[in-house]
Amino acid sequence: MILQIAIPKPVYTHFDYLPPPGIEMSRLQPGIRLRVPFGKNQSDIGILLAIAENSAIASHKLKFAEVILDNTPILPPDILQLLQWASDYYHHPIGEVISTALPTLLNQGHPAIIQTMQGWKLTASGQEQLASLAKTAHRQQAVLQLLQEHPHGLSHVTLSNSLSNIVPVLRTLEKKNWITPHLVEPTHLVKAVQSISLPLPLNAAQTQAVNRVCQHLNRFYPCLLDGVTGSGKTEVYLQIIQQVLNQNRQALVLIPEINLTPQMVNRFQQRFSVPLAIFHSKLTPHERLQAWLLAKEGIAPIVIGTRSAVWTPLARPGLFIVDEEHDPAYKQQDGFRYSARDMAVVRAQRAQVPILLGSATPSLDSLYNAQQQRYQHLILPERAGTAVHPRFQVVDMRPQSRQSLSWQLVQAITLRLAKQQQVLLFINRRGYAPTLMCYHCGWVAYCQHCDAPLTYHQTNQNLCCHYCGATRLRDTRCPDCHQEQLFLLGQGTQRIEEQLQQQFSQARILRIDSDSTRGKNAMHTLLEHIHGGEVDILVGTQMLAKGHHFPKVTLVGVINIDSGLYNADFRAPERMAQLLVQVAGRAGRAEEPGEVIIQTYHPDHPLLNCLIREGYPAFAQVALQERQLAQFPPYTRLALLRAEANQVELPLQFLQAAKEQALQLTAQEVQLWGPVPAPMARRAGWYRAQLLLQSTQREVLHRLLSQWLPCLASLAGRKVRWSLDIDPQELL
Repeated sequence: MILQIAIPKPVYTHFDYLPPPGIEMSRLQPGIRLRVPFGKNQSDIGILLAIAENSAIASHKLKFAEVILDNTPILPPDILQLLQWASDYYHHPIGEVISTALPTLLNQGHPAIIQTMQGWKLTASGQEQLASLAKTAHRQQAVLQLLQEHPHGLSHVTLSNSLSNIVPVLRTLEKKNWITPHLVEPTHLVKAVQSISLPLPLNAAQTQAVNRVCQHLNRFYPCLLDGVTGSGKTEVYLQIIQQVLNQNRQALVLIPEINLTPQMVNRFQQRFSVPLAIFHSKLTPHERLQAWLLAKEGIAPIVIGTRSAVWTPLARPGLFIVDEEHDPAYKQQDGFRYSARDMAVVRAQRAQVPILLGSATPSLDSLYNAQQQRYQHLILPERAGTAVHPRFQVVDMRPQSRQSLSWQLVQAITLRLAKQQQVLLFINRRGYAPTLMCYHCGWVAYCQHCDAPLTYHQTNQNLCCHYCGATRLRDTRCPDCHQEQLFLLGQGTQRIEEQLQQQFSQARILRIDSDSTRGKNAMHTLLEHIHGGEVDILVGTQMLAKGHHFPKVTLVGVINIDSGLYNADFRAPERMAQLLVQVAGRAGRAEEPGEVIIQTYHPDHPLLNCLIREGYPAFAQVALQERQLAQFPPYTRLALLRAEANQVELPLQFLQAAKEQALQLTAQEVQLWGPVPAPMARRAGWYRAQLLLQSTQREVLHRLLSQWLPCLASLAGRKVRWSLDIDPQELL
């Protein structure tokens, strides 16, 4: 018997081993982990893919596997088959694909056992104090209330997910002997709070969407839930999930970013008193493993997570949901470059269950699939409740070119502050200023490792590269002409925050970007301030644009939208439109009407005007027509071969040789464009180039890639690193 084992190495095939001596053959099931010898005096952990009768390697050269780590498969057959399919489709080594899908601790050989976790339990003294606790100690009261509702105790993880900055509160309560450390049983590991909210009433469009999906819960039913911002897509998800839970099945909900997790988890906790398995990048390895096992064993009926959660095994899959399906964060941009959205569709098809792709600004790919009747198109045209669509105003910044904030925007902010309403200002650039320049000789502070200017951050007074992370002190004089006066050009979130503090000194201003939300619960804490009415003006990047519900925000100001209008990437206008509509959707989501002010130096741009005057659906139709004329996706299929080396000529030489090789394998069905230097030709000290492959037929493109890839390793040698990106979402 030959064991075909996938090992996380950059090799496009499995490795053959003999079974461990004396092992019971019944234990050898596909999906189990084995420790195997690999290389000189080393061992690795691999996954058993299959058992064969013979091998291409002579039997006396085969090594014995050392030990079996699992009694039952950690990867069930459906997930193992999905991973093998993904390896073939994305032309990525199967061992690395499986390694990506597993929690880190399983890759390291830790046991796949659900364990108790450290938690807390209410004491009798704490029970007595709950009723008499001062109202000012609301955080202590919230913890005691949660623990009172769960006499078995709650894990530290659950308490941290429910309340931000929880450690000081827990220490205080423990000193008072009101709570005590307690090992939480597995079924209570991620137990939600008791259900406290009832389903909201649905309008006609929401009702139709819920009914249509619930009528097809036992078959593959792909749906594009196309609802304007504030139309109640989440309520549609919740009511469909309730029907899935009634059938004792599980639901997997994907969200694009970790910063949306607290809001989504809170909404689900308020509706469902069932265990939730939560996945995101800020979990500890142990927390991630336990959540993964709870989902696999069916203990957690609801799984909520970011991109990698798409690989989570489910004991009883019943529904898949991809929220904000248009978001580029669903595409992995390094290593195993998969699309979580597309994998969720494939997984739903294999499991024969419905999938909902929800968005206020659907991707052109999904709209095309709906037009081709591959997806059901469910439309929510109106905002839920009494909320109305915001009013748009475009401000021409050419007469006010020296101002960051136009007089129209300043006037509107003043008016909203007087009404004690909240304002959101959007600028998709963090830091203080993106360029440090000498006016005398034209010198610009560039990164030593990238073809990009350094951004000035005022908080630490450093220059920082947003591509490779390099930092250094700000120059005090020009290194070329020694002029002492240097100028900061452009604006980022920090500079806008500073200007607002000067102009609106009485206002409470909060900045939200990746610099201000680095801590584990930082975003959750900031959102609490916003919802608690402790903030007047929010300044932030696209982190604020996605899915957040700010009922007190009535004015949204877009500082500069022009970068999306003129960009080398053909998807830039689509991304600009989605971002603009999403951030505009934060305004007027409650009773008060909303207003959106867009500052631009190109007020006559046809796509911008189409978007504002006729809405996103009209914009999408125009954009699809342009894509069809240019023969870009979704009308064609792309693959991008990237190469990089520490010598400028090597990537282009490799790609040229690869192109010549490909031309010998294909006819006219596949077009090859390039090779050319990447738009950012040098990044993190590596010189980069790329070769684009394009075809109207997916099968033809993949057949070429299968024949071509084995040749590339020998062409590249050891001095060139290369990678293949199937269906690339970024051409940079």
